[in-house]
Amino acid sequence: MTEDNKDSTGDVASRMSAGATGARDVKVRFDDAKMTTSYANVANVGMSQDEVSFLFGVNRTWGAVGDSVTIELSNRVILTPAVARSFSETLQRVLAEYDRQMAERAAK
Repeated sequence: MTEDNKDSTGDVASRMSAGATGARDVKVRFDDAKMTTSYANVANVGMSQDEVSFLFGVNRTWGAVGDSVTIELSNRVILTPAVARSFSETLQRVLAEYDRQMAERAAK
């Protein structure tokens, strides 16, 4: 994991705790002992009154023939609306930084 990724991840955690309880100075430590990693090339989002659900999966149908594609769903992540909003804001900032870095590389 790069330092940029660590900073971005830490930002999510601090914003998540702040979003849930108001602004506080809280030290967040990530325990990745039980973490798993999954690859996804498909994502979908759903919602209900009390939660936002992210569905992740893999489309293994390259050059699909016909009018049907099967997506193998592997993970569902359920967040409160407040945490989902904070995650969305952080993701937008991270992607803006990614776009900036890619534009700099392309200009070289």
